[in-house]
Amino acid sequence: MMRSNLQLAKWAVTGHLPSFDEYLDVSGVEIALYFTLAGILMGMENICKKEAYEWLKSRDKLVRALTAKARVLNDILGFEDDMSRGYVTNSINCYKKQYGVTEEEAFGKLHQMVADLDKMVNEEFLKTINLPHHVLKIFIIDTLRAANVSYE
Repeated sequence: MMRSNLQLAKWAVTGHLPSFDEYLDVSGVEIALYFTLAGILMGMENICKKEAYEWLKSRDKLVRALTAKARVLNDILGFEDDMSRGYVTNSINCYKKQYGVTEEEAFGKLHQMVADLDKMVNEEFLKTINLPHHVLKIFIIDTLRAANVSYE
């Protein structure tokens, strides 16, 4: 998380816009969802904590989809505030740069991306077998509910 914060700070100071994919990779860690999920795991009793931790550490597709969704939602909802503070390194601007689209088109594509990530989370939830299903249910569904409530 510290490396991600440092990289984002460097980009902010220089006004650098990385590619959208690079931005999501770095900023997805910075959104602190990994810490949140690790905290949830630590608080759960009677589960296979070592296996759950290893699964989380592996950055499974399910976890990557959750972090991407959280990052993109955060950037969409905080865009005007970020721009008013001169902070231009965000999902919208990186998407615009990489794909050569307008701001309006970027917002539309990112909203669609959030919907697609929700579908991916559902699909991965059904496929993941590294953890007991009841652990994933509590772990993922409750985290998604919390994210949806906080962003609404």
